[in-house]
Amino acid sequence: MQLLFLVIKRVELVDEVMHALASAGIHGGTCIDSVGMAKSISDMDNLPMIGVLRAMLSGEDPDQKGKTIFVAVPEDQVQTARDAIIGVTGDLSKPNAGVLFGVPITFAEGIK
Repeated sequence: MQLLFLVIKRVELVDEVMHALASAGIHGGTCIDSVGMAKSISDMDNLPMIGVLRAMLSGEDPDQKGKTIFVAVPEDQVQTARDAIIGVTGDLSKPNAGVLFGVPITFAEGIK
């Protein structure tokens, strides 16, 4: 079993990703708000305008927060889940598209 994580800035895709996973027979996903490292660092600058200016120059919304979806998936469904996610998000190797990774689960309770 693996715990898959999808970290994505395009929050408008979250419902579609969840629907794609459910349609693929994968259930029990959770979605939480997340903030990237760049946003956190810009908030820590002594001069807040520095962070805003940096974000404007990079083309990023300084107030944009992302989402992190995580779901426990049996080994035989990992590729199905990946395909469902990529089918919605598109190529994750593009800049700021998102990050998808899996972590082995050594034990689990409360999961069917």
